[in-house]
Amino acid sequence: MSEKHKYEYFNAVLINEIDEEGNNVELGGEFILQPNDHFNNLSVNLSLSVVQVPTNMYNKDSAIVNDVYWSEALNKVFVDNFERDPSLIWQYFGSAKGFFRQYPGIKWKPDEHGVIAFDCRNRKWYIQAATSPKDVVILVDVSGSMKGLRLTIARQTVSSILDTLGDDDFFNIIAVRPHNPHLRPIFFF
Repeated sequence: MSEKHKYEYFNAVLINEIDEEGNNVELGGEFILQPNDHFNNLSVNLSLSVVQVPTNMYNKDSAIVNDVYWSEALNKVFVDNFERDPSLIWQYFGSAKGFFRQYPGIKWKPDEHGVIAFDCRNRKWYIQAATSPKDVVILVDVSGSMKGLRLTIARQTVSSILDTLGDDDFFNIIAVRPHNPHLRPIFFF
């Protein structure tokens, strides 16, 4: 990759952003957006996709940039798909590296804290496509020491694990009292 093309891609957050000197910001550039009835009158670019990199990742990381470049070929695929079937709406590509390519291109706006919490790897459609069906057993300690904050953290952890499961996954949650071997486990389904 030449130095000239090292970081040139359209970052969904940075497109059409201008620096203090009136120049396009790096990874932004001029990106033509026009309102489109098919996309609820949102301003979109029907020629190009945009790339979104999660806030907690470095958008110039060489692994991300390399994958962004090889996935640029998807622009033609996205446009061809839309021309063949105009009833299509959004088309996506989610990378294991964490970046997300979206067609048609659209400007993403961060929240009031300057953050976009979206990470395609946490979306149900990505998890189902990237993983095989799982059989999961979750053991939860419900002994006397698990009170207050500890129990709250355990519940939140179980909830977070369940959020990663898909329609093809099976799970069981078993509450155990490990400090008293005479008590049988309590089963939840």
